[in-house]
Amino acid sequence: MIDKILNLTNEYENDTVELRRKIHQNPELSHVEYQTSRLVAESLSKLDGNLELVGDTGILFTMEGGKAPEPGQKYKTVLLRADMDALPIEEQVESEFKSRNKGIMHACGHDVHTANLVAVARVMSRLRGEWSGIVKFLYQPGEERGAGARRMIEGGVLLDPDVDLALALHVMPMDKGLVHLNQGIITACSDGFTLTIRGKSAHSRKPQQGIDAINIAGHIIVALNSIQGRNLDPFSTATLSVGMVSGGNATNVIADMVQLKGIIRSLDGRSREVIRDQIAKISSGIAKAFGGECECVFKDGYPSVSNSKEAARIVGGLLKDSYNELVSDIDMDSPGETCLEGCVIQDAQPVMAAEDFGFISQRVESLYYKVGTGNYGPGHSPTFDVDERWIKFCTRTMVLACLKLMEVRE
Repeated sequence: MIDKILNLTNEYENDTVELRRKIHQNPELSHVEYQTSRLVAESLSKLDGNLELVGDTGILFTMEGGKAPEPGQKYKTVLLRADMDALPIEEQVESEFKSRNKGIMHACGHDVHTANLVAVARVMSRLRGEWSGIVKFLYQPGEERGAGARRMIEGGVLLDPDVDLALALHVMPMDKGLVHLNQGIITACSDGFTLTIRGKSAHSRKPQQGIDAINIAGHIIVALNSIQGRNLDPFSTATLSVGMVSGGNATNVIADMVQLKGIIRSLDGRSREVIRDQIAKISSGIAKAFGGECECVFKDGYPSVSNSKEAARIVGGLLKDSYNELVSDIDMDSPGETCLEGCVIQDAQPVMAAEDFGFISQRVESLYYKVGTGNYGPGHSPTFDVDERWIKFCTRTMVLACLKLMEVRE
């Protein structure tokens, strides 16, 4: 089977890279991925399956295996997901397919994810006689700014037939060919918060007549930094950041209103609750002590992505056993570019990044893994780039994982 996968990914490699470049050259922001969606639809049009539009730009392509089921045995329905949206960043990487859309760039690899999943669909179609069950290919909008996964769930992508397991990958700015495939929690839950501090305006010549909202805000910011050190379990992992401060209208006027905006990231529900509770208590208490008041509003963000321990164990072992074959014909810069031993890491630390695949992993058994495609620049930066030679490695790992997870169960 691996030889077939290798041959098919090589056959489609040029088409996959070409599609990735088209998407990269024409990036679109969250929920306006119209051209990207059309490119995906055109690419899938020659395959045997059911294509439907979900929302404005999401695409769900459903394919049924050609292997006849055996009596009394149930087959899985697996969802494979790729995100399509770009970021509001001006690209600094010079290439023949550099972004044409000013101020918009695929700085997180979603162009690779989308082209890769088209390649996976093509390979799975050619291998249809080898597997039984149903695969749903989800090309999802709005991961970066719009919780697109939640909208896709509301659109019914996990139903009719019900999805048994969801699978996704993310290319990362790390060593080429390195695979991180953790068990359990692997990304942070993220929540936004807005503190609106109200005082009383006064002229600076008579400050005693006012209540300085800027002064209150300063004390609140300093106090919030004590939450991690004094209110959380030392072994918990969480971050709290105030990223925006706005208030005041003139240098000679005591400000009557200041707004603070920030974000909380946590890997466990208990830390999340403690931080939110303490933010509300501290900000309200300090504002009151200075004669003002503070309104605290939280905005629920993306939930943590949690991997099925069993799926991670099975697929991790499979990729370790087959790794040398999967990379055997990839043209590396040097023989030591990738470490063939220990290149599939199943106990890597969770990351504090947020990912809306968490909405899916809340609903169904899931598996999400990361693939290194070259450490050229950080994700979400204008210098982010990938080595296109490793896109077919992504395709191979996803096809192999899907086929393994599609195996019959009693």
